[in-house]
Amino acid sequence: MLRTFCWGALVVLAMGLMGCGKEETPAPTSATPPASNPDTAGATKTAPTPPPATAPSAVTEAQLDTVTKAKQPYKVILIVKTLNNPFFKPMVAAFKQTAQELGVQGDVQAAAQETSFDQQVQLVQTAAAQGYKAICITPADSKALVPALKTAADKGVLIINVDNRLDPATVKAQGLDLGGYVGADNEAGGKLAGEAMLAALGGKGKTVIIEGIRGVDNAEARKRGYSAAVNGKLDVVDSQTANWSAEEAHKVAQNLLAAHRDVTGIFCANDQMALGAMKAISEAGKKGKVTVVGYDNIPEVQAALASGEMAATIEQHPDRMGKYSLKMAVGILDGTISKGGELLVTLETIKKK
Repeated sequence: MLRTFCWGALVVLAMGLMGCGKEETPAPTSATPPASNPDTAGATKTAPTPPPATAPSAVTEAQLDTVTKAKQPYKVILIVKTLNNPFFKPMVAAFKQTAQELGVQGDVQAAAQETSFDQQVQLVQTAAAQGYKAICITPADSKALVPALKTAADKGVLIINVDNRLDPATVKAQGLDLGGYVGADNEAGGKLAGEAMLAALGGKGKTVIIEGIRGVDNAEARKRGYSAAVNGKLDVVDSQTANWSAEEAHKVAQNLLAAHRDVTGIFCANDQMALGAMKAISEAGKKGKVTVVGYDNIPEVQAALASGEMAATIEQHPDRMGKYSLKMAVGILDGTISKGGELLVTLETIKKK
């Protein structure tokens, strides 16, 4: 009996010694998937795969155009910042037209002003309580709307972010599961505006920026893009906000022109503010001496573009945003489009013909 026990112990000890010093091979881990490349996204017309947390997958218009009829008459609402800005009118019209084509109920609500953050929150809360299956929203604030949207999403409402991006860090911190994004690359648009200003001024001069609402994604991105495009070529001597308002921009431009008498260019982060700036330029007797570049290509600036009073504006196709945000929502609800995708609409520089 003793010999048997000792022999077993020796076997166990020998096996243990054989394992000593042997390095454990770690279990293989999956590689981090590469970020999607928007330049090659159009190569396939199949439905997009779910995106990684840090890099939304690109969705093409062709993919979303496969959504032609909803499986159910879903209730979907578009909540825009305001209807006071002509930029949103084509978006609303396209949204309603697409709702008819898809066979869904497409409603629209808007806050009074682009700064009416609390009212937008209330509109989200009301929509969630009224049984809408999806909310397409152009948030007035990139952070302030996230908690209300998270509450709606927790109730089973699909959220599609349109035009102005929600802040990614806030979205992640709040745990908001977004359905997707349909809008423009506003930094790229800002760069186009900067390039248009460079061309109009012959590559030299002093400019100022009239910004949108500070802290809001599209306003910050346009300013960033413009500044990057003119860096080292044009002097940006001042930058002030006019909160997307023509009236505020008129006053801001008056102050900027008085403070910087040798300014030769004003970049306005939307056309509403460009209208206010051009009024101030005319009143100061500097028409034809100060170049204006805007953003949005609204009908109200077409005369100024034609006359040369306005050098350029950036077209970002809000009609496509309205159309494809609804198609994305319906596709996700139908199960034919994956959540988390991103459609970037085409940007164009519009100048005097």
